[in-house]
Amino acid sequence: MNKLNILITGVGGDIGQSCGRILKNYDISNRVIGCDIHNEHPGISLFDSCEVVPKIIDSGYIKALHQLVKKYAINAVIPTSEPELRYFSSVSDSFDFDAIPLLMSSRKATKIGFDKLETSRFLKKNDIVVPWAVDSTEGDPLEFPCIFKSRFGAGNSRVYLLKNIHEVQIYKQIYSNYIFQEYIPSKNNEYTCGVYRLRDGEVRSIILRRRLASGITSYAEVINNKSISELCKQVANALQLEGSINIQLRLTSDGRPMIFEINPRFSSTVAFRHKLGFQDLIWSIQEEILGISPYQYISPMPNTKMFRVSNEVVED
Repeated sequence: MNKLNILITGVGGDIGQSCGRILKNYDISNRVIGCDIHNEHPGISLFDSCEVVPKIIDSGYIKALHQLVKKYAINAVIPTSEPELRYFSSVSDSFDFDAIPLLMSSRKATKIGFDKLETSRFLKKNDIVVPWAVDSTEGDPLEFPCIFKSRFGAGNSRVYLLKNIHEVQIYKQIYSNYIFQEYIPSKNNEYTCGVYRLRDGEVRSIILRRRLASGITSYAEVINNKSISELCKQVANALQLEGSINIQLRLTSDGRPMIFEINPRFSSTVAFRHKLGFQDLIWSIQEEILGISPYQYISPMPNTKMFRVSNEVVED
């Protein structure tokens, strides 16, 4: 099998760096190139080469990406920053995907997942019980306390817990394109689920109970929960998913899983999951780029624990 030259964008962030570490230690790749809008990150120590590109909103971004694809004979481009993923999920069919061979979730999944209100509506339409959600420009919360977060925002940044109508009035004046969402209390009760649907319709998932620190998973434990597994499968099939998504959910007081977010991209836990055998990054490359069937997935042992550690890189 010929090895691939792969370009990963957004390598100043944790997802891009995690993808880079996976590919640098896996025999599917020849060269792994990174790029970002700056060079103040440890990418040069993780990748074979790192480049600086304009922001996605800059008119020169696509041209710069074309140049990198040509310069390094790139076989696959893996966008990891949400602004880039949003852009590529919205481009028309006339976009030259041959010149820039993107590796990302299917269009329907990205369109729905990047809109938190649309996610709620889609799940309800498919008979999946979800927390109530209200567009902040159209109404007020149904009850307190409630979550206030960006309709189009990324991860756990700028998510607020509002306790009364006075706080609602203040936050509505500050932020636009936000939603109110039902608050599901959590005491060691938040789960992140990696979900991958193969082209033949097989759905693979991994369930991790997690603890957050500064918005990212610092600790995770493998959980075996049939109701969550079935829910992940139901969502993947409803989306007609091709590729990988990440489902965030909590359990209600009576034990029902309730999805509060779908992230249609590789997750910040992608490296955790890879070490456990849930290798959705590699499966995506195998199916989408190499045109081969991914190897069989064997679920990891329940109660396996993972910890995120910090590290220091000195570049002379």
